[in-house]
Amino acid sequence: MRTAVDDGELEKLYARDEKEVALCIKDLNSQSFHPTMIALWVTDSFERKDMERHLLAKLLVNLARSHDGVLSQDQLVKGFESVLSTLEDVVNDAPKAAEFLGHILAKIIVENVVTLSEIGRLIYDGGEEPGRLLETGLAADVLGSTLGVINTEKGETVLNEIRASSCLRLEDFRPPHSNKSSILEKFI
Repeated sequence: MRTAVDDGELEKLYARDEKEVALCIKDLNSQSFHPTMIALWVTDSFERKDMERHLLAKLLVNLARSHDGVLSQDQLVKGFESVLSTLEDVVNDAPKAAEFLGHILAKIIVENVVTLSEIGRLIYDGGEEPGRLLETGLAADVLGSTLGVINTEKGETVLNEIRASSCLRLEDFRPPHSNKSSILEKFI
């Protein structure tokens, strides 16, 4: 049985063959597996090159926007929730994972696939135990990275519009043992 997450399919994903990936996902015929598949792809991307992460973000946006409904917003949210639940362990092997995740989340937000408000909730509650990413400072790093990418790619006006519509209080994402996250502080 073909699966959409074996090494051959991941290579197609990174080779920009979106139609083949979409067909593999449909052939898999297991919507309950989609969040796990998303989490595997995103986690795998932390050990890949920037271009491959960019292609993954673009693929996720396109699959979520597809008229065939290949991926739903709920499946994306659950996939990112899974990534955030393991992020503390992942940064041991991929120290820039929080930054890399921020790049992917920024693309998802800018393309109006998932709102900053929803992503903020996931980050705030994220970790092996709910809220653990806040304690470790990873929540601030992921959110700061996400906002930084939006600012760099779309400008301050778009960033301010997205922030205003989210009603997020960035101060709430500061680590409790330290008032500073150099990445997030730029936006507070």
